[in-house]
Amino acid sequence: MNQKVLLLGGTGFVGNAIKDSLSQAYQLIVTAGHHEVDGGYQLRAEEPDHLLEILEKEDPKIVISSIRGDFQAQYQFHQTLADWLRGRSKKLLFISTANVFDGDLSRPWTEEARPNPGSDYGKFKRDCEEMLTQKLSEQLIILRIPSVWAPECPRIQTLRQHSANGEPLPAYPNDYVNVTLASQVGAFAAYVLENDLSGIFHVGSVDTVDYFAFQKMVCELLGLKMPVFAPEEIPEKVFQAVLPARAEIPDSLQLTVAQVLEALQTAPASKNDH
Repeated sequence: MNQKVLLLGGTGFVGNAIKDSLSQAYQLIVTAGHHEVDGGYQLRAEEPDHLLEILEKEDPKIVISSIRGDFQAQYQFHQTLADWLRGRSKKLLFISTANVFDGDLSRPWTEEARPNPGSDYGKFKRDCEEMLTQKLSEQLIILRIPSVWAPECPRIQTLRQHSANGEPLPAYPNDYVNVTLASQVGAFAAYVLENDLSGIFHVGSVDTVDYFAFQKMVCELLGLKMPVFAPEEIPEKVFQAVLPARAEIPDSLQLTVAQVLEALQTAPASKNDH
């Protein structure tokens, strides 16, 4: 019998990618926040008691958290989850974000750097990381991700909409990021679980790119009429990038910005693109 994985938030963009990557090797139980799931559960961050009911009933070997919701509710939800997992022969894979470093944009950051968030979102994720690390130690895996792309992902849909309707799209020249594919997030999750790794991993391209330039490159690749961008001036180069530096991750799972762009070329053209 394959190990049982409880995938919290498994119907979202990132959750779906992880589900696709693990579906052959694991027995997946999926939850969603706003609707029922075949063979799974409806579970919101505001329902820690329901979470405990599910944990006791399913007794998963691995829990993956990609849930959304109110920050305070999420924090308490993860406290409940960590208390249930602590001391058991089980693992938690927690999806975090590059925003844990958005209080210092002076350079890209690798896994060993201490988080320094400035935004409420970054502070919330930092607080979750610290609480989970304190409670779970070697039972914990953290995947920090930058902007996630895939053919027809929400970011591409936004570019398509602005291309079609002519409404200005905010842009941030001089903001250097790294990027990832949804499939890379799924592949990282599969690899760290298969190899029983723990700790923090940055999932993303090994190089950075000006995000405004990247948006324009995506439009050119997909044959989109260039949207009306509304650039917001950033006086000097800043970074919102989490670069992967863990030696345990093989080169086959690493991507460059160019490879991310290449993968997006498989997105089908829309009749409204030209």
